[in-house]
Amino acid sequence: MAYTPETLREIANSQDTFVWEMPEYESRERSSKWYLVVSLIALASVIYGVLAQNYLFALIILITAVVLILAGNEEPQNILVQMGHNGVVVNGQFIEFDKFSDFAIIYHPPLTKVLYLERKLSFKPRIKLYLEDEDPIAIRNHLKAYLPEDLELREEHLSDIVGRLLRI
Repeated sequence: MAYTPETLREIANSQDTFVWEMPEYESRERSSKWYLVVSLIALASVIYGVLAQNYLFALIILITAVVLILAGNEEPQNILVQMGHNGVVVNGQFIEFDKFSDFAIIYHPPLTKVLYLERKLSFKPRIKLYLEDEDPIAIRNHLKAYLPEDLELREEHLSDIVGRLLRI
């Protein structure tokens, strides 16, 4: 259903059952040793790409290394999350519950306190919300009224685990 921008703003503002702030991404501490190791791996990969005459590979590695190093120095901004009876608002973007296929809560404090909202359209990424100090049981009970729960997902997605281990 298509809504006017004014209607969408009103619906988004009415999503006030749960409201909290969270960082836009997980910030990871990186030591100078981490930067040295990543730089050496990137340099070795670029040299290999040049020697193998695979210049595109060398360029991709170089760009990735620069982005990792530059992005690693930024602090994540806090974004507002609102959840109500119509859907979820993440940083001002309203997403109706019928756009999601299911949800899963992974709660192993203090390391992991995450809500995953899986989208029906597979080409759109799942939404990962950090629960911060929110009550996971209350959020779970609220979401169960609108979405099925993915009970098979007991741990974080592999990509999140690998990202945390590699600090990227």
